[in-house]
Amino acid sequence: MSPTRVCLVTDELYPFTAGGIGRLTHNLIVDSLRRTEDVEFHVLVPATVPLQPAQVEVYFGNRVKLHVCRYREPQQGAADAHGIYPPLSAFRDTRWHGESLEFMRYLKAREQEGLRFDVVEFIDFHGWAFCSLQEKRLGLAFAQTTLSVRLHSTSGILMPLEPNTLEVENLGRYEIERKALFDADVVVAHLPCIASINQRFYGFDEQWLRKVRVEFPPVVVDAAPVPAPPIPATQRNLVFITKIQPLKHPDVFVRAAVLLMRGWPEYAGKAVLACHSFDSSYLAEIKGLVPTDLMDRFVFMKPGPDRDVLMRSGVVAITSRFESLNLTAYESSVAGGRLVLNAECAAFGDDSPFVDGVNCHKYDGTVDGLAATLRKALEAPGLEPVKWTVSTPYWETQAPVAAPAASTRTPLVSVIILNQDRGRSLPEALRSVAASTYPEVEVIVVDDASTGGFDLQVLTRLEQSAATTQDLRVIRSPVRRGLSGARNLGLRAARGEYVLSLDSDGCLAPGFIQYAVAALEAQPAFSGVAPTSGRFHGAEDLAERRFADFDVYLGDCPSLSLVADRVSSHAALLRKSLFEKHGYDEALLSHEDWGLFVRWVQGGHRFLVTNQAQVFTRRSERPPLTDAERRRFFQRLVGIFDGLQGPLHPSVRVFSLLAHSRDAMVDLFSTLHAPAPALSAFAPVEVAQAMSAAMRPLRYDVVDWMNAAVKRLPGVHPLLKQVAGATAVGSGPGDSAEGGGGSPLRYALVDRVNGLFKRAPLVHSALRWTISKVS
Repeated sequence: MSPTRVCLVTDELYPFTAGGIGRLTHNLIVDSLRRTEDVEFHVLVPATVPLQPAQVEVYFGNRVKLHVCRYREPQQGAADAHGIYPPLSAFRDTRWHGESLEFMRYLKAREQEGLRFDVVEFIDFHGWAFCSLQEKRLGLAFAQTTLSVRLHSTSGILMPLEPNTLEVENLGRYEIERKALFDADVVVAHLPCIASINQRFYGFDEQWLRKVRVEFPPVVVDAAPVPAPPIPATQRNLVFITKIQPLKHPDVFVRAAVLLMRGWPEYAGKAVLACHSFDSSYLAEIKGLVPTDLMDRFVFMKPGPDRDVLMRSGVVAITSRFESLNLTAYESSVAGGRLVLNAECAAFGDDSPFVDGVNCHKYDGTVDGLAATLRKALEAPGLEPVKWTVSTPYWETQAPVAAPAASTRTPLVSVIILNQDRGRSLPEALRSVAASTYPEVEVIVVDDASTGGFDLQVLTRLEQSAATTQDLRVIRSPVRRGLSGARNLGLRAARGEYVLSLDSDGCLAPGFIQYAVAALEAQPAFSGVAPTSGRFHGAEDLAERRFADFDVYLGDCPSLSLVADRVSSHAALLRKSLFEKHGYDEALLSHEDWGLFVRWVQGGHRFLVTNQAQVFTRRSERPPLTDAERRRFFQRLVGIFDGLQGPLHPSVRVFSLLAHSRDAMVDLFSTLHAPAPALSAFAPVEVAQAMSAAMRPLRYDVVDWMNAAVKRLPGVHPLLKQVAGATAVGSGPGDSAEGGGGSPLRYALVDRVNGLFKRAPLVHSALRWTISKVS
């Protein structure tokens, strides 16, 4: 029988990196290897962690294999041997989403090569499990692998305890971590209270608790209680050895130590802060709390080999308000030190091994309470070392959690294709649906009062074809209804159990409908599958799988969905029953999908998302919204929020409204679709304008400068414009000489030239570097 293959995905590993997660990972490996020969360990780290495979493997006696996941370059092309995936620059919700995709691609490639893991365990921080879990739920990989998440502390849990700004990136981080926990096959908690805290914080139901495994880990390996040295109470040091960061509350320690020294003149010990600091300004703030006359009594130093001596000979205070475990507390107690713990911290609660007066002293969380308890610990006799029982890890006892069984049903899918004076691209959309591998599809073409002669000819031919088949219908609206009205018209005519809305300038990947239907048939908890979308310029780019940009989604993300359109696109495959309560809001003249999906998500509906691009749309530049349009949309958005079922946290609602305020953003939609870092919700108009300018491609600045120079020659400029127009017209079906959406012709022309140079990466990089220096 082959051993159980366990892969631990992390960015910390003792003794090679700092951090409690790395120490715990090390302990889990060592403890399990001692107990059984039937586990084969692999550790997967990002290339940003400076670990050498040979060094790690030798340290663990060649019983652990290290894998390194190398992220692609931010702008690296998406198509490779494994599919069409967005580059890191496409993930505007959070960079962690893109990193999650890189881990999924690495793990899936290993599986295709024959290295299948029985268990892949992710840390909860970063939400790195998200994309792998989506791939499993879609039935595309990891069918016989348990994908688990271990509760250390998510960014979302810690965020209220740290200084933070209201940023889209923070909401994206919160949502991807929440979804990774929600969809995990197994969630591992070290204490029952930590599982309960996460359940309440993220709003999970009781069913979520059924997949939580409470397993106490090996907190200390190869350590035995050591008698504390006989040091007088007035000489024993106060020790703080966690981290200099707000979450750990070193300020409480310093203030309490000052109170103790002021109120107990006979006390001559020192206050030692031996720990890492990652923020020099915060370190200076903490040092500034020390009175001048006591400066020689406070020692700030980095942790070193004397850590055990400090713990054994001093009183160790852990002042954190939240910990999921805290290895330092166990190490200090086992080392023989006197331990003072914050009673308000969940990791030291009643379901933990720590008992006040038996193996530790607990205080009430206040500065005065800590000062009094520190003196009590100094004067009282030494306590017993803490005791615990290590649980057998689930990978030694539990069979892999398999994916749901495939359904044999093939329910009808209604594909609704909307057209409005874009008949030239309509045949391409129809061909993509005809190429679908799913057999039960009906196509409903809804024309929203097109007036172009070419469109009318195409529609007439389609009506003639529809007369001979039940799989095609054409609905021609005599009045312009807008996107919402036209989609509702198609929905009323749809007969399928599932519906998919496609614009006439879009195309579907052949396999999307088939595996999306299979996933929803096997998993009734989900209401739809949101496809990643690749945007292309022309038919040649689509044929060669060259994409100008991508739209990626998180699916059900209740908080982020109030700020950014990151739930799904109109091209999602959805259960038609979703529309029984909510259809498209015909009062919304733009972003009607956003308004609809916000209502669904706030109502508790869940959506899977694809990692690969499965829908392809022509890239068109939208004209900037006018002040009146922006104001109308903002007013309508407020109405949507007011109509939500809730309850919404007040801060989320305020943030969402601020993010859409006319005075907060010049054009929210253009900035959210630009490759930029997180946007502050309070960015003034001038800052937003500057950011928008900074996001423009460098080639646009160059061609604008050239255009301004040519305009000084009145006879030459019109001639060049005519030539550029002819070049743009010949670019492919559906391309316009106006440069989609009213953008200047010169942009379309330079985009095409840029695409040619990108085929020679070295040349493209050299040109870009030269132009940037000149600019």
